[in-house]
Amino acid sequence: MKRSIFYKLLPLFAITLILTSACTERYDIKLDESFTRLVVDGNISTETTGHLVRLTTTTSYFSNEEPPPVTEAVVYLDNGVGRLRLTEDKNRAGYYFTPNDFFGLPGTKYTLEINLKDKIGDSDRYEAVTQMPLTNFQIDSIVLEYQALWDFYLVKLYAYDPPSADFYKFDALINGKMITDTASRSLIVDDRFFNGNNTNGLGVMFIRPDEVASGDTVTLIMSSVSKEFYDFFVQLRTESGQSNPLFSGPPANIASNVKEGGLGFFDARILQKVSIIAPGK
Repeated sequence: MKRSIFYKLLPLFAITLILTSACTERYDIKLDESFTRLVVDGNISTETTGHLVRLTTTTSYFSNEEPPPVTEAVVYLDNGVGRLRLTEDKNRAGYYFTPNDFFGLPGTKYTLEINLKDKIGDSDRYEAVTQMPLTNFQIDSIVLEYQALWDFYLVKLYAYDPPSADFYKFDALINGKMITDTASRSLIVDDRFFNGNNTNGLGVMFIRPDEVASGDTVTLIMSSVSKEFYDFFVQLRTESGQSNPLFSGPPANIASNVKEGGLGFFDARILQKVSIIAPGK
């Protein structure tokens, strides 16, 4: 009887052994890393400051180093009336800035022209076109509320949203230092749930207790962005996060407004800030 049961279970043991071996087999992925592309990361806003456009190139998928900077490029910003040249920072290769007294105008279309010293990919000239939104949202105030159950601070926003279809990006600084420097921390939303109304305490940001102390200055940045940048950022968050379900399809290329096969995005946004002093728990 025992021998009979053993022979019945033997095929099951064999199948289990095969599957287990298949799941632990080493497999070396070969990637084509020979084709290099230009990556553009930059934006301008209504704030009066030196606005940054960073130029790099693509690198190996498995690389854990900073992407190679693109130096000695000639970069212009054109608003249809005048043409402004950006200056590369002497201490930070690949970082190009507008003058400190520059600010963008709502509703204006901007063209970023990039002329490279040497070709990247098949071109030495790249271009990105964007238009700053035209809207009149208005921040009133923020509240920092400690959520004991989850052990974090919630930033609640009180602001007016106009009846137009708008898209917003939220970032935060603590004592002047940006804490939303990754796509996963920064929030981007459309206004479908509060269009034409006051937000009345909308939760837009969480801050960990180890990031803020009583007396710190917490600043929320609310930016009105274009629909194109909203789509780009949503795709960026999706592709850079974990896949769900586990065996979902392969990632797709993220949208870009950089012509000639470049990657990244150049954006123009309306920006407002509001600050609060952090209370104790």
